[in-house]
Amino acid sequence: MLFALASACTNPFDTRTPEEPDPGSGQPPLNNLQNNPDSLRAQMKLAFQLKDPQLYGECFVNPAFIGTGFLFTPEQDEVPRLMNWTLADETKYFSNFVNAGDLVSVELRDSVISRFETSLDTFKTEFSYLITAEFRTKTERYQGRSILGILRAQADQLWYIYEWVDLPDRSDSTWSTLKANYR
Repeated sequence: MLFALASACTNPFDTRTPEEPDPGSGQPPLNNLQNNPDSLRAQMKLAFQLKDPQLYGECFVNPAFIGTGFLFTPEQDEVPRLMNWTLADETKYFSNFVNAGDLVSVELRDSVISRFETSLDTFKTEFSYLITAEFRTKTERYQGRSILGILRAQADQLWYIYEWVDLPDRSDSTWSTLKANYR
C-alpha cells in the first residue's frame, strides 16, 4: 500500500511544463480602464494596439449621458472633408483604418501637455500625438496636438470623451487628416 501511495505522488524535484505567456501582459485589465482620466487615454492606445473598434468606441460619451452629441472640431485644413462629424463617423473611421487590408501595425504615442480642470467630473487636456501606421507597402504618419474634453458620467462613474479639438500644427498630416482619409 505504501508503494501505491508513493507512486501516485509527483517528484518534487521534477521540472514542470512551462505555462503559455499571457498575451495581455503589460496591459491594464480592461475592467480597470476608464476608471480615471489617464486610463481613458490608455484605453485609446490599447484599442489601436488591438485594432479593436468596440474598445475605441467605448471611449466616447453616449449622448444620453450629457444630452448632446459628441463634438469634433477638425484642424482647419480638413474642415471641408469633416463637416458634420458624428460619433458614428468617429467609430467608422477607426474601423476602416484598423481594418485596412495591408495594415501591419499601429503605434500611438502621446504626451500630456497640460490639463485644465473645470470641475471634479469634467476637464480638458491638451496633448501631442504621433500615430505611425505600418502597411506592407507604405508607412503613414500623423502628428499634431489635440484637446480632449473628458467627463465622468454619473450613471456608471466611468470617464468618457465628449469633445475633441484637433489643433493646427506644422504637420501636413494631423489626426484630422487620418479621420478624413478613412471616413
